[in-house]
Amino acid sequence: MDYDDDKRKALLNLGAWMGRHQAFALVANRCSAADAECLKAIRDSGDYKELGVKWEEFCPKYAGISRATADQHIQCLEQYGENYRRMAEVMSITPGTFKLIAGAVSDKGIEFEGEYIPLVRENGGRIAAAVKKLRVAAKARKQTHPPTPASLSKGLDKLIDGVMSIANDVTRRAELIVLLERAEARFQELSRIMRESTVVVD
Repeated sequence: MDYDDDKRKALLNLGAWMGRHQAFALVANRCSAADAECLKAIRDSGDYKELGVKWEEFCPKYAGISRATADQHIQCLEQYGENYRRMAEVMSITPGTFKLIAGAVSDKGIEFEGEYIPLVRENGGRIAAAVKKLRVAAKARKQTHPPTPASLSKGLDKLIDGVMSIANDVTRRAELIVLLERAEARFQELSRIMRESTVVVD
């Protein structure tokens, strides 16, 4: 197979995934998880490069969404898998909202007030009401429970795990390097400020 055949195959594959993405986007955002699968396949395959654009250019120009939004949906799909799919098939939900209520979602349904509401469209109204209340409660807990060194350590571990999970993606490595260098500079500055403001008693 020569170069032209490879390019033609990549473009045909890209066209197939784009067709699915556009079809899902028309269904009132209810298929956002399936849509995320399309976007993930396009990103991971790298076929979009045949259009002469980078991922951050492809998303708004061809997928109709920002790169940040695309990456958030893909990350949610990768992190929560089937539970995210089930919720997204029943109601439109942003990655940010799902992350707040993810602990209440399982294969039994969404847990609310001591019972599980099955994740089927017939329960859409009940599920939406439950999500709204769970979201408010989750935000309230965040406000009343300030971070601790232990919770910050867990957050740092999650950050490191997230970086490692995509470190082999050559299309995102430059971004990761910039992110790590920025984090390193900020941590060093925070460490300097903490040392200067801490009184050590012998």
